[in-house]
Amino acid sequence: MDWTDILKSSLLLFAIVNPIGSIPIFLQLTGGMTQKERSRAFQTGVVSSIAILFIFILVGEHILTNFFQIHLSDLMAAGGLLLLIIAIDHLIFGSLVRGVLSGEQQNARHIGAVPIACPILAGPGAMMTVLVTYSEHGYFVAVVSVIVVFLITWLILRFIDTIYNYLGKIVCTVLSKILCLFIAAIGVHLLMQGLSHYFR
Repeated sequence: MDWTDILKSSLLLFAIVNPIGSIPIFLQLTGGMTQKERSRAFQTGVVSSIAILFIFILVGEHILTNFFQIHLSDLMAAGGLLLLIIAIDHLIFGSLVRGVLSGEQQNARHIGAVPIACPILAGPGAMMTVLVTYSEHGYFVAVVSVIVVFLITWLILRFIDTIYNYLGKIVCTVLSKILCLFIAAIGVHLLMQGLSHYFR
């Protein structure tokens, strides 16, 4: 068991999922709910996110390889570009977040599944990340990293009001921007790693 790979994969996935930076979004999405409804929405979001990523780990590579003839190098290049775009959007434009917040208010479980689970927590960036982790380090590392990250995410959502009151909006925003810089750097690395296979 390589704990270094698990730690690196968990940190990478945590940066992509970015639950701390998304705290203001979660509070805005659930602002009109009771405490019980909010807990239900967050529980649905975490469970749905884990299910989405587990399914992607199990069958994602098989579907991409057999149905679309996409190789790991293609996936790395596409995933790196996607992470770079997501990071730039969060750092500069924020249009993806505004698009999520502009949706109609729904019931707690609906909000938990969409948009909290997908696309906020288990979005395209997280899907690509777990798939690359599975391809590079195997099933066990990918699964453990998902469990670790979403256990931390569940704890953050469980105590979201306390964390937000302690940190404040400015600190949450700054932490989100810092994580986005790491995501951009990771995206560039994956993009270059994927493209290097074409220039050998």
